[in-house]
Amino acid sequence: MSTDRPPNGPRLPVGLMAIGSEMAGFTVLGVVLDLFVFGTLPWLTIGLTILGVVAAFYHLICIVKAQSRPSGSSSRQTPKGDRR
Repeated sequence: MSTDRPPNGPRLPVGLMAIGSEMAGFTVLGVVLDLFVFGTLPWLTIGLTILGVVAAFYHLICIVKAQSRPSGSSSRQTPKGDRR
């Protein structure tokens, strides 16, 4: 077995696929709800597309922050009042 593989290797492509599926999923849900449930064609599609883009950008920012963190640092920090 080779140990040349980085520890966070498959996380980035999977995260990017999730971002794309969020945008597409919200848009498809908006179209389906507009056409078959409520009959208000452009409005739910526009609203859910915007919501999907906002959610995708939020997850993109989370992925970038996680990738830019050094591998040895932990995400838990001690509170300001608790100095050890």
